[in-house]
Amino acid sequence: MSKPRLWIVSELYYPEQTSTGYFLTEIAEGLAETFEVEVICGKPSYSERGTAVTRCEHRHGTQIHRMWATHFNKDRLALRAVNALTLAVSAMFFAAIRLRRGDRMLIVTNPPTLPPVLALIARLKGVRSYLLVHDVYPEVLLATGMIRPGGAVWRAAAAFFNRTLGWFDRIIVLGRDMQVLIDRKLLAGHGHVSTRIIPNWGDADEIRPIGRADNSFAIEHELVDRFVVQFSGNIGRTHDVALLLEVARRLEDLPDVLFLFVGYGGQAGSVAAHGGTNLRYLPRQPRERLNAMLACSDITIIAFKPAMNGVSVPSRMYNVMAAGVPIVAIADADAELSRTVVENAAGWHLDSGDADGLEQLIRRLATTSGRDEASQRGGNARAALFPHYTLPHVIQEYRNLLLEQGREA
Repeated sequence: MSKPRLWIVSELYYPEQTSTGYFLTEIAEGLAETFEVEVICGKPSYSERGTAVTRCEHRHGTQIHRMWATHFNKDRLALRAVNALTLAVSAMFFAAIRLRRGDRMLIVTNPPTLPPVLALIARLKGVRSYLLVHDVYPEVLLATGMIRPGGAVWRAAAAFFNRTLGWFDRIIVLGRDMQVLIDRKLLAGHGHVSTRIIPNWGDADEIRPIGRADNSFAIEHELVDRFVVQFSGNIGRTHDVALLLEVARRLEDLPDVLFLFVGYGGQAGSVAAHGGTNLRYLPRQPRERLNAMLACSDITIIAFKPAMNGVSVPSRMYNVMAAGVPIVAIADADAELSRTVVENAAGWHLDSGDADGLEQLIRRLATTSGRDEASQRGGNARAALFPHYTLPHVIQEYRNLLLEQGREA
């Protein structure tokens, strides 16, 4: 008996190692035993920009179809929009030709041009469609200051995206706060689609705790005897980088404390230009160094700007937990990040913008007893991965959902 066919649509896919590319690649390959998986994606344009790839490629049980699109400078918003539009047009025409009645399609929200056009094609072709929400639009644009609240652009964008959510058969969200927000948007757009929480995961086999004295990354960068406060991954506009830089400035009187930023993004320039004596900035590290890099810190901070509640769930937290490092979650109390940390005693929660609270917490944790507390909570963080935040569990959740029959209200 032939396997049902599943199309996965994402701008970012192998060989991209950014979070979306990594997660969608693992999901696609994990489902290949059950489905005939075909992928519609763009050519590498982020972490692996410039990598030579073929237009079509068979890999680990999946068939990859890479679409033509422009590749202008993604750091300029207008040019990034052009890239997203050209990719959406290419994917739309390809899907219109290749999709068949009875197929299934899983579409990720990024970039926001893809879901509306692919959802329409799916409905016209009799294809069951599933939206995987990584970022909620247009709320993420509001949180980053790209549009103003209450203006004509905001109202038009909100009405459009709320309406298009109802074009899908099911919607997959990454956390509880995101589910609340999406359900509210569905109600506003008069959509009758049920949502399902399927989280991202940490690679508990590849990412493990490493003692500081045995950590090659810590030794190379002279971190063995420092109290390391890490912020790593996408240093983007949704994160409160200014808060961390302010607290780093306040803590320059503690010679053992070092703020370590690792990654790239829209705010990386301000980090690199900070110039503080207790701050170090490193570019994004290759995946083979990820374990040592994550495990070299005493605490990792994930700091969201206000208005990010429900808009995004940071995938980076699961690998931090796998490394046995506690998390300081700076976000709303009911954000999935905050709830995961608090419920599992896997770190600490602070409200968005709480510079005083963060300063006091780091001063306390940088003591001998504080380091012991951080170590204990790091152990709790790793233990919390099992069984809900591991790849086998997540793949089974996707498999169960995609094999359900019929459209559910």
